[in-house]
Amino acid sequence: MIKLIGTAYKRDDFTKEEFFDYWFDVHAPISAQLPGLRGYVVSEVVSKLGGELETEAFVEQWYDDEAAWDRASATEQAAAAWEDVGRYAKTSGTFWVVKEHVIVPPPDRGPGLASTWEKGS
Repeated sequence: MIKLIGTAYKRDDFTKEEFFDYWFDVHAPISAQLPGLRGYVVSEVVSKLGGELETEAFVEQWYDDEAAWDRASATEQAAAAWEDVGRYAKTSGTFWVVKEHVIVPPPDRGPGLASTWEKGS
C-alpha cells in the first residue's frame, strides 16, 4: 500500500471555515470517486509546533500501489478533482508518494464522511 500526502492552502478570498466547508461538502465527494482509492483523510492543522512549513491542512489518499495511483491519476475523475481545487484552494501544494511504516496503528474511527454522500450525485 502507498499513500499520496500533500499540503493544502486556502485561497486568500476564503476564510478557514469556508475553505473546509467547500472541501468537505463539494470537493471531497468529487475526489472520493477516484478508482482504486482505498482511504482519504483530511487533517486540519490546529496549531503549529515548529518548523518552516505553513499550511491549513494535509490530505492523504491510500492506493494499493504506485500503479494503482498512476491509473487513478489518469482518469476523468482525477481531472475533475484537480479542476475543482482552484475553486477553493491554492494550487501550490506540495505532494509526495510515501510508504507508511506503522508503529502504533491509529484507532478505528468509523465509516467517515463518505458514508453520508450519495454515490453518483
